[in-house]
Amino acid sequence: MITSPSFYRTIHKQDKNKAKKVNRLIRHFIKRHTVKLVVCTAVFFLLFTSFLLMGTYASSNTPEAASAEEQIIRVQSGDTLWNIAKQISDGSHDIRYIVYLIKDRNDLQSTVIKPGQKLIIPSI
Repeated sequence: MITSPSFYRTIHKQDKNKAKKVNRLIRHFIKRHTVKLVVCTAVFFLLFTSFLLMGTYASSNTPEAASAEEQIIRVQSGDTLWNIAKQISDGSHDIRYIVYLIKDRNDLQSTVIKPGQKLIIPSI
């Protein structure tokens, strides 16, 4: 079994040429797609910040003024949302639901209320 050294060199040279060609194609691919990636990231960033700004300007911490059907109460020392909800409950609704309505109507983040605070009680 005689093998020719030239045959081995021929394959090896082709592999080097292929490797160079593949490396060139990979570099070209990365350059081409890097630009796309940068542009997509910039567009995403602009859209995200614009939606964030819209949400910031749209939200407010003060609720709308009370309508004719709603009443305004001033929180006394020792009052809780649960007690207030119990006082205005007519028995047809769950008190937890009434607490939720009061929190939602007054844009409260928690059930903590302070004496002197005004609460709008929605009509049930």
